[in-house]
Amino acid sequence: MSPLADRLAELTGFRDRDVLDVTLVGALRDLLSPQSVAIHRCVGEPGNERWLTRARLGADDVAATSDPAWLELESLPPLDTQPVRRDCLRLQEIVDVSQPHAHLTLFPLTSDREAVGVVEVETATPMSADDRRLVCSILRIYRNFQGLLDYSERDTLTGLLNRKTFDESFLKSAAPLPQLADH
Repeated sequence: MSPLADRLAELTGFRDRDVLDVTLVGALRDLLSPQSVAIHRCVGEPGNERWLTRARLGADDVAATSDPAWLELESLPPLDTQPVRRDCLRLQEIVDVSQPHAHLTLFPLTSDREAVGVVEVETATPMSADDRRLVCSILRIYRNFQGLLDYSERDTLTGLLNRKTFDESFLKSAAPLPQLADH
């Protein structure tokens, strides 16, 4: 099986959204060999939107990092502190930014209804047209799979989470906070 098919099979093999985001950044890193790749989601109420890093992988990272789920919303960076991300999100267009030692390409991350975040790819040189097309195609598959998850997790009549999804979400949010080791 080709590396692309392997990554797509891995991406659609999980039913957990946290793992899905980590798998997406891992697949993009493995296929593109960038300096880093990250998913940043827009969270919060209108007028108080913030950036939440869902998954980030550098070129040599063994495991993805993310913002902890228990962070206070106010501790996250406001939407307007990252104008390039904000523009990519609002315009729903790919945005390119050249920097002295890197090049950023931001892709809008959309659901079936709206833009929900951005995928940020940092490379040494601008991405080729083929690589950009590859990312766009993978993001379409990701969006379609997210839509299937949304459909299977909600009651069609009420729109409420089904029992299994509600229980899993509740247990995640009610889990005790990790304790930091004393040094």
